[in-house]
Amino acid sequence: MANGARDDLRRVTQEQNNQYQKVLSFIIYLIVTLIMVTVTFLNPFFMKNQIRTDNNEAIIVRQVNKHFDTLASEIGANKNGNANLLTTKQTQPIADHIIDYTLGAFFKFNNLNLANQILYDIDLNIDQGASSDAQLVQQKLKKQGSNAPYEVVDAFSLNTMMVGSNVATALLLLNIIVLVMAAISLRSLISDLRTEMTSKKLTHTITGAAMWASFWLMLIAGIIALIPIVFNVREIAVFGYILEISSSIFLDFVIVGVVLYILSAILWEFTAQEN
Repeated sequence: MANGARDDLRRVTQEQNNQYQKVLSFIIYLIVTLIMVTVTFLNPFFMKNQIRTDNNEAIIVRQVNKHFDTLASEIGANKNGNANLLTTKQTQPIADHIIDYTLGAFFKFNNLNLANQILYDIDLNIDQGASSDAQLVQQKLKKQGSNAPYEVVDAFSLNTMMVGSNVATALLLLNIIVLVMAAISLRSLISDLRTEMTSKKLTHTITGAAMWASFWLMLIAGIIALIPIVFNVREIAVFGYILEISSSIFLDFVIVGVVLYILSAILWEFTAQEN
């Protein structure tokens, strides 16, 4: 009977350990994911480097030219629809300023400064070596005078970008708050577990949870990264464009997950009971 009682105690302890591991796994997954999102998607320096990769340069040129085509139509500039109006060199400054605006750390209530910056980029980077269509747009913009910034606001959907910028700022603040709360919860949980487990057992439980967290990170990020490869997302407005750009970023998430899994597996095996 005494042996049975000890077996029951061991079974309950194992169930509790599994529950602890699930909670730890969720908290670790949340912390790692939020950190990755903050240092990638919400980081203007990272995103400006990201759009210069071979895969994303073509996407940026296509998207900026799409808005530039709209601008050309709005101001009555004839264009050749079979050729890009702007080159990579000419689209990059515009994309950089849009990223700086969208991922800026403050809430936005005006987009005319961005419109004027785009006008400045167009005027500065379209020279005699640019396409005749691009030069015509530049000339027509100069004739627009004070109306030119408003044409840019409309053609480049800057009102939508202003909303997106405020959403990104809110997400950044939310990420920081949730990260702090998750870190406090993790520390509190580990402190509680120290009173119930040996250091070896605690390490084994934490690394087991980290393995599950990294598995879910790899799985979810991998699926999202494959979406623009498997499906045509170009027609899904702004969201499709974001998915295209983010595909390679989510592959970075997968790599982080793999590294975390390997390190956790090594420690998990080392702290196994039989070792």
